[in-house]
Amino acid sequence: MLTKLLNNMKLHNKFLIMYVFCVIIPLVITDAIVFYSIYEQEYNNRMYELENIANKYISTIESTVVYNARIARAICENEELNHFLDERYESKSAFFIRYYEFVSKSFFKSLVSTRSDQVTIFVDNPTIADSMYFKHMYKAVNGEWYQRFKETGNQDALLVFYDETADPLTEREQTFYYVRKMHLYDSTCDKLLRIDINSSELRSQLLRISSEYPMYVCNGDYVAFARFGEDVKNLKITEVEKDHKFEVHKVYSAFGTDLDIYIFSDELLISSIIMSNLWIIIILLIFTLIVPILLMKTIEKSLSSRIMKLEAAFNGDQVDKFQPIDCVEGSDEISTLMQNYNNIVSVNHSLINSLYKDKLKEQESDLSRKNAELLALQSQINPHFLFNSLESIRMHSILKGEDETAEMVEKLAVMTRQNVEWGNDLVTIKKETESIEAYLYLQSYRFGDRLSFDVDVDKECEDFLIPKLTLVTFVENACVHGIESKSSAGWIFVRVYMKDQDLCMEVEDTGGGMSDDEIQELQRSIETVSIDMIKGKKHVGILNACLRLKLHTDSNVTFTIDSEVGVGMCVLIKIPISKLKTSN
Repeated sequence: MLTKLLNNMKLHNKFLIMYVFCVIIPLVITDAIVFYSIYEQEYNNRMYELENIANKYISTIESTVVYNARIARAICENEELNHFLDERYESKSAFFIRYYEFVSKSFFKSLVSTRSDQVTIFVDNPTIADSMYFKHMYKAVNGEWYQRFKETGNQDALLVFYDETADPLTEREQTFYYVRKMHLYDSTCDKLLRIDINSSELRSQLLRISSEYPMYVCNGDYVAFARFGEDVKNLKITEVEKDHKFEVHKVYSAFGTDLDIYIFSDELLISSIIMSNLWIIIILLIFTLIVPILLMKTIEKSLSSRIMKLEAAFNGDQVDKFQPIDCVEGSDEISTLMQNYNNIVSVNHSLINSLYKDKLKEQESDLSRKNAELLALQSQINPHFLFNSLESIRMHSILKGEDETAEMVEKLAVMTRQNVEWGNDLVTIKKETESIEAYLYLQSYRFGDRLSFDVDVDKECEDFLIPKLTLVTFVENACVHGIESKSSAGWIFVRVYMKDQDLCMEVEDTGGGMSDDEIQELQRSIETVSIDMIKGKKHVGILNACLRLKLHTDSNVTFTIDSEVGVGMCVLIKIPISKLKTSN
């Protein structure tokens, strides 16, 4: 179906289809696969890089939180500090004296003075005055962070939120709080430790990890702070996500709080590579698309122009109007075809020039054939005079009482009539048998008691057609070369029968026979018999009969010769029934 469709297309359309399906589509598919593989690899590399950065961010945040938690634990479990906070002071001056003495000599100052994170302890002790590190508990009760801590119900917690109730002069609105209860078994008042984690310091640490990609730390849906330090108050992460293409999301859980870390990337490296090499890509497209199209058009023109010349040359209305093609260019197959066309035209002109001579010869041949037919018709009349003459001799012999002579003339007439019948070389086996019997009857007058014969033909074989005088030839050979060469009496047997879908014809004699060498020579002559072979050779009659049988059966006939010197000879002829016709 496809071949039929292509055969009806113009050469231009065939080249276009070949270019589209053999160049464009494979090129596009190949480029798409390559670009997709590069994109996939770049995407995986980028996501892997973002994952590593996110893990580093989590590790940095975790180290900051865990460090503050350890500091808080060390402070909360210090008995000296707890006793200092539980002690009742007579006056504020007594507290400050004790405060400076404690801070200057205890470990507490060494822990909190070198840190950027602010440490504050809220104490439910009315004799303690507000200072840098210690404040009354009632100042914490009204803070949002305190309410959030109580809601957790835990002994310590990490709080991340915007504390709008914080004092803008002394506290940061946007902050991380680590809060821990201070309680010993002999404590006389409630104490609460709060460490305000410095967000700016933490952001600086994260910035040292990577400054390439936007990063946001969120508590729930709200952004706690961003890597670039922009104003993220009341900013939701859902508003950020829609502005970026690639995202990595990690969760860090600590002290009952989940921190969501988001890292974004706006474009992959391949995008920037494509944009930076846009002109190179355009040039490649020109060479892979436009240049092949121009080259295909040139090749198409080279082929189609010469094919059109051939088409115009072959469009002549008559053979004698064919003209040679001028200026055959090139040495490819089409050029060879054009040169062959010119050769054909040249030969054609020569044939046209000799046409009249051929017509004259043909007319002469027709006249000769007609003359031969007239002679054949004339020769058809001649046997009638012979048969009339033989009939006159037979009738005269009967009137004179010479019955044997009359019978001999009758048998001779039978043989002669079959031999000279006009228009058909085939005869039924029944007719051939009559000729055999007539011939053997005549030979019996020659050999007398030395010749006996028996002709046995099955009834079902009588209507098959064979070339006339073929069996008679083998019978004649049995008389001349068999019975005549033997002084004693002999027999000739003729048998025709069916066997295994073959017609079998046997001619056997009890004459002098043949030697093995003679049989082999005769067998080879029969197998390779031709018209040239039967000219001037011995056994001309047998070879003639064998050749006619081969021609009649398309060589589907076998000849088997069995002979022994002094005993006799037997010739068996086998022909497949499918190769024979009948008279019906």
